[in-house]
Amino acid sequence: MLHTIGLDTRMLQNTGIGTYLRGLLDGFREAGPQNLDLTLFGLPSAWSWPHQKFSAPIYSIHEQACYPGMLKQCRLWHAPHYNVPIAKGKTKLVVTIHDIIHWIFRDKFFSPIQGFYSGTMLRKAVLLADQIIAVSNHTKKDLIKYFHAEDRKITVVPEGVDKRYHEIRPEDLKTVYERLRAKYGLPADFFLYVGLLKPHKNVLWLIRTFRKMKMMGKVHTPLVLVGRKDKKYPSGYEELQKLASTPDIIHLPQIDQDELIVFYNQALALIHPSLYEGFGLTLLEAMRCGTPVLAANTSSIPEVVGDAAYRVEVNADADMMKAIGRLEKDAALRESYRVKGLAHSQLFSWKETAKRTAAVYDKVLAGK
Repeated sequence: MLHTIGLDTRMLQNTGIGTYLRGLLDGFREAGPQNLDLTLFGLPSAWSWPHQKFSAPIYSIHEQACYPGMLKQCRLWHAPHYNVPIAKGKTKLVVTIHDIIHWIFRDKFFSPIQGFYSGTMLRKAVLLADQIIAVSNHTKKDLIKYFHAEDRKITVVPEGVDKRYHEIRPEDLKTVYERLRAKYGLPADFFLYVGLLKPHKNVLWLIRTFRKMKMMGKVHTPLVLVGRKDKKYPSGYEELQKLASTPDIIHLPQIDQDELIVFYNQALALIHPSLYEGFGLTLLEAMRCGTPVLAANTSSIPEVVGDAAYRVEVNADADMMKAIGRLEKDAALRESYRVKGLAHSQLFSWKETAKRTAAVYDKVLAGK
């Protein structure tokens, strides 16, 4: 049987690419064309589309050995990441590229093998793809700058925000948060960081800035970090590896989505100090929950948040300290960013992401 579109869903249960895949499938289910002939290639799942088993580990030789048999079954193959087939035959190829972090920081944060692999596969993706979906204009510019991608081959399709992220009524929030306070030993108020504790996320700068402010008596509200540590850190980042919870800085490696929604709602503000983002979905998730956002003014972040977030330059200690202090003390400032963030986050939906992705499929299949 020849399928029209094969979507690689092996990372469906992951964070990052998995969040993208789940959102895209939600969007297709809600608003995708009725004639969308889609087959999911991965492990069995609860989704209603036809399924083909594909369990080869990503980034593996086994993966490449399996690709020819998979691609022969499809007119078009959608790779949601740049681990693309190095030979695609007559099958059309659409690849979503979220960022080129492993290339940008190859000499600083990643091993030579990781740098070599990312460079090789990104070049292959740019060369072989009939169309590239970039999640932001910043990612598109990076692909053109570093890999000489053709402008005509890149379509920018922003990510969406899961509808489950929402504001909780104050009376309900008090009840559900009290349960989480008891479970995790949390303070009444806190600043929040959400994301992996990887070097490029710049969490070490946030931790050091926060500790400095505590010592100077310039902040009284604790900081909660939600996200797993990296498996291995480069030299100079041992502090992240040794990070343990204190009354002032609380680290929670993992919480479930329902709990995260409560955390967003309860936080005074989300702080996102990242050096580089291909998109920055947690910023919009927080906004959808009515959480003020303080973010680094870098990479795709200005494009994604617009004027709905308080932005500071990366590693500008005085500016970050001033911003944290203002957000802690000024309820009116927090309210202004709450209102702007709620409105701004409504511009992003997985339904729209799915519609624009389906339009890319149609374009490629029509040979345009």
